[in-house]
Amino acid sequence: MIKKRKGQNVKVMNNINNIMITGAITSAKEDSLEIYEILTEELKQYSNKIYSPLDTIKFKGTAEEMYTRVMTILKETDLVITEMSNPSTGQGMELQEAVRLDIPIIIVAKEGSKISSTILGSGKVKKTFFYNNKEDIKGNLKNILENL
Repeated sequence: MIKKRKGQNVKVMNNINNIMITGAITSAKEDSLEIYEILTEELKQYSNKIYSPLDTIKFKGTAEEMYTRVMTILKETDLVITEMSNPSTGQGMELQEAVRLDIPIIIVAKEGSKISSTILGSGKVKKTFFYNNKEDIKGNLKNILENL
C-alpha cells in the first residue's frame, strides 16, 4: 500500500524507505546504463534514498572499499530491484546478502533473459517481470510497487 507524504512528491510504501537497484556493471552495455537510469527515475516517486549501479560506476575506492560500501548499503535497504538481463557474479553476491537480510526482491529483465533458478527459489522474490521497451518497465514497475 502506498500513501503520499504531506508536502512531498514522494509516495510512501509500507516500510520501504531505501531502495537498492542491482545489475551488471563490468559487463554493462550502454542500454543497461539507460535501464538503470529509467529505474532510478521511476523509483524517485517512491523513495528519496535510491542506490543504483550508476552510483557504483562513479565510486573510485578500492575493491575492498566497494564491497564494504555495498554491504553497508544493503543493511539499510528495504527493497531490492534487480535488473537481470546480463549475468553478474557481483550481483549474485548482493542478492545472496539481500536474502540473508530478509529483503524483498523484484526482478526486472529483458524479454528472453534467463533468470537463475537459485535466485527464483530464494523465497525473497516478490515479483518478476520482463520488458521489451521503456514503457514496459515504467508500467510494470508502477503496478508492482503500488500493489506491494
